[in-house]
Amino acid sequence: MARNQSRPPIALFSMTGSSSEADASISQHFNTNQSHRCGSSIKDPSYQLSSVSGGPCSIHNTSSSIRFSSNVSSSASEEDDAIEMLINTPSSTATKFQSLITSRRTVSNYVSAPPSTMTGERTSSLDTSQFLRAAIKRGVECAITAPNHKMTEPTTFYSIISPSKSSEKLLDIVYEVTLQRLLQQKLSGEEACRSEATRKREKWANIPAFLVATVGGMAEQVPSHINTTDAEGKFAELPLIPPSNIKQLEDYAASCASIQNLLLSLHSEGLGSKWATGPVIRTLAFRELIGCKPEDMIAGLIFIGWPKREPRMPRRRRELEGDVLRDV
Repeated sequence: MARNQSRPPIALFSMTGSSSEADASISQHFNTNQSHRCGSSIKDPSYQLSSVSGGPCSIHNTSSSIRFSSNVSSSASEEDDAIEMLINTPSSTATKFQSLITSRRTVSNYVSAPPSTMTGERTSSLDTSQFLRAAIKRGVECAITAPNHKMTEPTTFYSIISPSKSSEKLLDIVYEVTLQRLLQQKLSGEEACRSEATRKREKWANIPAFLVATVGGMAEQVPSHINTTDAEGKFAELPLIPPSNIKQLEDYAASCASIQNLLLSLHSEGLGSKWATGPVIRTLAFRELIGCKPEDMIAGLIFIGWPKREPRMPRRRRELEGDVLRDV
């Protein structure tokens, strides 16, 4: 039988009360003689009566509802996709910055000038020195933004550009320290030890620049019993005197954080680097070279220059999730 009114909206109405009252209202509304119960089908297949058991009933236009639900589902799906993308896909700025961090590698072998692929042509030593000084300055500007509890600003940097009188003195220290250690180890004859010390000196001679990072306010780094006038003793390794209180520990941590900022800045400009903490920096001769204070702890000697070859990604011994990163 034809209806006397237009087709109702998606959710026409809801009713409360007994099942029989609902059935009567529904039958009267659709002018049908067939009795219905909540949850059963109405004569017109495009409508459906639904309810939660014991709760209100409602009539829905199923054909329209399908289209509406499809739109709602599509919208919800798009929102879910957007949320998932927001969680798992960082911005282009973040991606570039994170890629810069994860692509940095320790460089052990250097060339004395930038390759032609970087500059278009080999630069003169003067231009190279100027670039290195400027890049180091920009790196230190980044370094000093690292977290520093109570703003003690404990880190001081000393730069050495090669070739120079300072770099030659450094190479002499490298040779003497290496030779003394090899002779003390007695693993080979004196001639072989001198040959190895010379090889190391020549390797360091290819490093375009050095930067020393010191931490102030520490305990005196040269014990009083050390003979500072002994020529050979100046190349002997000093005992390690670590931070001894909370402030010193925090200052050392701040210095280490600043060094990482520096390394990343250098990497962003195409310069390789290596953070070295070997025996060379723990000698009187080295401390005298840079002119640091007795209470300055040397946090590291940083090699700076253009990589001779692309360093490989080291194999990680620990998994990220569940090991390095753990939920608590």
